[in-house]
Amino acid sequence: MRRVIDLTGGYARQRAFTLVEMIVSLVIAGVLLAMIGLFGRDQINAYLDVGNRADLADAADTAVRRMARDLQSALPNSVRQSGNFLEFVPIRDAGRYRTDVNGTGGGNPLDFGSNTDDSFDVLGPPVTIRTGDQLVIYNLGQPGSDVYAGSSRRAATAGSGLSTVAFVTGGAQFPLASPQNRFQIVDTPVTYECDLVRGAIIRHSGYGFQSAIASVPWSYGGTSAVLVNNVSACTFSYSPAVLQRSGLVVVRLTLTRNGESVELLHQVDVLNTP
Repeated sequence: MRRVIDLTGGYARQRAFTLVEMIVSLVIAGVLLAMIGLFGRDQINAYLDVGNRADLADAADTAVRRMARDLQSALPNSVRQSGNFLEFVPIRDAGRYRTDVNGTGGGNPLDFGSNTDDSFDVLGPPVTIRTGDQLVIYNLGQPGSDVYAGSSRRAATAGSGLSTVAFVTGGAQFPLASPQNRFQIVDTPVTYECDLVRGAIIRHSGYGFQSAIASVPWSYGGTSAVLVNNVSACTFSYSPAVLQRSGLVVVRLTLTRNGESVELLHQVDVLNTP
């Protein structure tokens, strides 16, 4: 509102905006808003793009780090890769077994020359074995000593804080002794699948051992969980003998959302000394 002074009448009176003035004000405001939007649109779009890329980069980094943590607990010589599948056997616990009697002739050593020996003393901290866990000794990932074929593993008796490990002989003793007297307690295999149809990397676990890497591991039971979505490309590769005692897993992952993409390349050293 504005105040208009009428000098002739000797008093003041008020008058509202006219329709023309309101229309002119609206036109001017519209022009100003259009100019602000024209100059600010690129900044707003850039902010949204940066937000998308940051979210994708965080999701991709979290996914590959989770895979790396899993692979670093893999049983030596258990990692194998085929197409869009990467499989390994995770270690739950480990220790060293007794190889000879103690100074007084006591103790329970592991006798590799007997097919009836079914237990041994643990040297060092006690171990914990869950129901369904397997005992593995000197897995080489080759015929005659292959965890997937069953030649280097036996079913173990469950228990907590065990200083003596008991296992099923399966008609034969373990084929090879560990030079370092090591043993591992393992869970069932784990498979990472690159599923481009669903646009996701899926983690399969809890299924049974198979002699060959399965293209549909979930058909053997277990559970499946999505590790990361928005996957537009991913590849797995594994070189079992990059160094004398370790292999190398390479994960290449591309995530895409709202026209933005990020690509990560991650390498994981896998210890292959059984």
